[in-house]
Amino acid sequence: MKPNLVTIILSTVFAILLWVFVSFSDEYTTTITVPIKFSNFKEGYTIQYQSDTEVTLTLKGEGWVLAQITMGPKSKFEISTDNKIGKQVVYLNDALSNNPWITSSVQVVRVDPAQIDYTIERISYKSVPIIPNVSIGTKENYGLVSEVKLEPDTVRISGPKSIMRKLNAVITKSIVFEDLDEKVRQKVELEPINHIVYENNSCVISFDIQKIVDKSFNDIPVEVRDVPPSRELLLFPSKITVTLRGGIKMLGTLKAEKIHAYVKFQSAFRDTLGVIQPTIEIPEYTKISNVEPETLEYIIKQY
Repeated sequence: MKPNLVTIILSTVFAILLWVFVSFSDEYTTTITVPIKFSNFKEGYTIQYQSDTEVTLTLKGEGWVLAQITMGPKSKFEISTDNKIGKQVVYLNDALSNNPWITSSVQVVRVDPAQIDYTIERISYKSVPIIPNVSIGTKENYGLVSEVKLEPDTVRISGPKSIMRKLNAVITKSIVFEDLDEKVRQKVELEPINHIVYENNSCVISFDIQKIVDKSFNDIPVEVRDVPPSRELLLFPSKITVTLRGGIKMLGTLKAEKIHAYVKFQSAFRDTLGVIQPTIEIPEYTKISNVEPETLEYIIKQY
């Protein structure tokens, strides 16, 4: 019983292989689309413009040959610039000889487009800043408490002179963070730009996320500024309490000396209500949630 089963399986496999061999020996027509690659540039020059980036080929040949082309390594349609510069036109039928993967056993029935235009320009180099393209979402009661840093924050680039002249910055690929509750440090790729080459195509993005809390800082002195000679501005009270909202770790180490409150003499001199509101300078990534008192009484003395 078992030998018969083995014989049946072997016979079936042989029949399938025979059918595949006979079928692939027939002639077929297929259409493929491949990217265009330029070669043989004059030293110091590169592509600035090309009317098409891909070419569609209709090929005719034995199934085996076509299968090797369509299922093998990704091919590219190579066009030699022949060290020419400036605006050029090439008929793609004339470039078939630059592509050895299109063998003599394959007939090229159609090439689309039939021709392309391209421009060769001198290469230019410079360094430009990288701009993060990032969206940051945090968990409830958490927030961003630092700048978004990039390492490195600049990149050296090269490309056609006319494009480089207008290019003053590059951006990262879009990246979205959601429900964050801790620091982030992550590699991010740079957004590609046609015909521009990056010395490094990635950077590291980092920023800090902390739980957001309130903390009060008492006895913050209110400075009086721009008092003219023979005048004096007295404030009542002369100290205030400032409550800040920010990251729990940041506020935990923040000193009261980092909070500055002041009033200018002219504000009191022009006042008609008898009270003035101090201006308060606070550290970055914090917010004022309360000031006590919000306004100050004052007396202007003249000597």
